[in-house]
Amino acid sequence: MTETIVLGLDGANWALLEPWLEDGRLPNIEALRDDGVWTDMHSCFPPVTCPNWRCYSTGKNPGKLGVFWWETIDTDRRTLTTPDSRSFKSANYWDYLNEGGQAAGIMNLPMTYPPFEVDEFMIAGGPGSEQDAYTHPSELAKRLDTDGYRLHPETPVTGKEDREEADALVDLIEQRLETFRERLEEEDVDVAHCTVFYINVLQHFFWRGEPTRRAWEIIDKHIGAIREAHPDATLLLMSDHGCKDVDTVFYVNSWLESEGYLVTETERADVFDRYGINKKRLSKLAHNLGIHSLVTKLAPDRLTDQIPEDEEGFKREQKLEKVDWEQSSAVASGQGLVYVIDDDPDTVQRLIDDLSALENDAGEPIARQVMRREEAYDGPYVEDAPDIVFDQRPGVHASGAIGSNPIFSDVGHWEAENVRTGLFLADGPDVDATDLDGPISITDVAPTVLHSVDCSVPTDMDGEPLPLFDDRHVATCDPLPFEAATDAAREDVQDRLEDLGYLE
Repeated sequence: MTETIVLGLDGANWALLEPWLEDGRLPNIEALRDDGVWTDMHSCFPPVTCPNWRCYSTGKNPGKLGVFWWETIDTDRRTLTTPDSRSFKSANYWDYLNEGGQAAGIMNLPMTYPPFEVDEFMIAGGPGSEQDAYTHPSELAKRLDTDGYRLHPETPVTGKEDREEADALVDLIEQRLETFRERLEEEDVDVAHCTVFYINVLQHFFWRGEPTRRAWEIIDKHIGAIREAHPDATLLLMSDHGCKDVDTVFYVNSWLESEGYLVTETERADVFDRYGINKKRLSKLAHNLGIHSLVTKLAPDRLTDQIPEDEEGFKREQKLEKVDWEQSSAVASGQGLVYVIDDDPDTVQRLIDDLSALENDAGEPIARQVMRREEAYDGPYVEDAPDIVFDQRPGVHASGAIGSNPIFSDVGHWEAENVRTGLFLADGPDVDATDLDGPISITDVAPTVLHSVDCSVPTDMDGEPLPLFDDRHVATCDPLPFEAATDAAREDVQDRLEDLGYLE
């Protein structure tokens, strides 16, 4: 019998759901709130799918994992790499379950591709996963493929006008949850997890629009079915971060350039900018013509390197090629991360002061908090982190693209951006708590999952088991070693992230 079921709802927070809860559109989630305990949950910095889903599975902040965002910029080597499942330097909670003779079933958790060897099963998912060797055991993929299971839609949503693609995402979410329920019926695991990732893609592009609402109604339906089919299980709802509609797009590298921190060379892109030619538009056309794979293989690098990623300009390795490293002192990734070249402490302090005082054209602050990496993270890999981390004010999307962008603009290709406040809910016959004292941390969930099935909690986790199970004793254990990290990023993984709008 499955004792604990975790449903990961990417980008969910109570503020997002409240209007639909009040209208009675999400009756099963509302019933769980009435019967269980619920609160806000804070993600690690920055509030992004990567690294936060692995902050969840490890119970640790990024300073103990060595991964801080979708990309890592090495300012000494002037390189950019993209992490995969093996880049996170920590064991996960399912390792401790397996070590204790208990079984886990993990499905669609972002940053698990390539999949891990898990007793009982893992189905990789999220950005960066591919429809090839995506399960453990490997034969499970053959069965899923036969049933028509897909990790990703055939054509990605890349803009607010993509309504047919949005409908396909809603169908994909339904398929994902149907497959998870089938796994619960067929596999005998102690802990089962499923992430509904693509709901946040809908939120990014449509906010509370019709496709997003319909997807949430489907999620609610399946939550009710899971609760009914497994009445004795502890059911946890959680998210990696929340979501909020955007009022300001902040082009960080444009601001760095205007303030003299960054010097770029973008002249070669002028002709493409003038005629609106970019990779996103060309990729969408190739998808529609059914020749995307062919174009990707045949297009020469010397041509594609000259074409901006989208209307915002150059991203990932392309943007590093536009940096004049000898004259620059800083360069930004997206969503609140800034690397200081040569780690100059005076530059770090000036940037912190400047970003702390920065306001948009309406006089609203850009950042709620601006931190040195030592303030944002703790652990042996802090030195690998961006030098500066700023918490975007809710309503701000910070883009790391390099191109002919203004410093500020209104809503861009995303209607909504991530915020640090997500959600948490616990329900089940073993849940004795009547309330939780304030917001919890995403790092509290892994030790809570272990504690829910009487599995020992490793002493190196940042989080603590939540007081959900009366006075049940919390057993501890020594940490397990982690597998060696991979180093090189794969081009197809980066392309997937680019299609979804995550790499900037």
